[in-house]
Amino acid sequence: MVGTQHVHDLILLRSETAVISTGGGPTCPYLNPNQRPWVVVRRGRISDGLIPVGVRGSQRHERCAGFTGLSEVLEIRRPEQLRLLLAEDSRRALQAFQTLSYLKSHLVGLDMTWGPGGSVAHELASGIPAVRANSDLDLILFAPRRLEITEAQDLWRMISSAPGKVDALVETPFCGFSLQEFVTASPRKILLRTSEGRILGFNPWNPSNGEDS
Repeated sequence: MVGTQHVHDLILLRSETAVISTGGGPTCPYLNPNQRPWVVVRRGRISDGLIPVGVRGSQRHERCAGFTGLSEVLEIRRPEQLRLLLAEDSRRALQAFQTLSYLKSHLVGLDMTWGPGGSVAHELASGIPAVRANSDLDLILFAPRRLEITEAQDLWRMISSAPGKVDALVETPFCGFSLQEFVTASPRKILLRTSEGRILGFNPWNPSNGEDS
């Protein structure tokens, strides 16, 4: 086992057979035995030594969820580490990578840990092409402290000025939520992604079902 795994981490497994199906059926078929098996940590609880993971195949529809053992993890790449990596020269002109490059220069000094998720993260970790010409950039922002609405609005204004579309997800110690929804819906309830499922709540920094105390 290497370190501690968190949601959105990319992890390298010992083999493609290390993924167990969520339904107890056959192993997910989308891991290529000729490529290093990188998977992403899904939202959920690690129990009985099993990590919830998601598998990405070569085609858009090739996705599956499963679990893997803690002892199967060889390497971990966190979003903040992946943003420091560069795509292959022939891939850097793709809009999602251009957008990431733009944010690297415009979010300098941001008092938050952040990095790419989704197809950009998978390609940077594995070296396997996953980003398409029309791919959005999934951006993960870690916010252990509460964001004031004006602070969040300023942050979203900067992020949304990027050359390509950005889906910005904020992660608190208790859940994840859309930054865009947070700044446009406040003070109404927003969708909170928790380890127990999705709920509506006001305060993503409150573990009590996302509601304000």
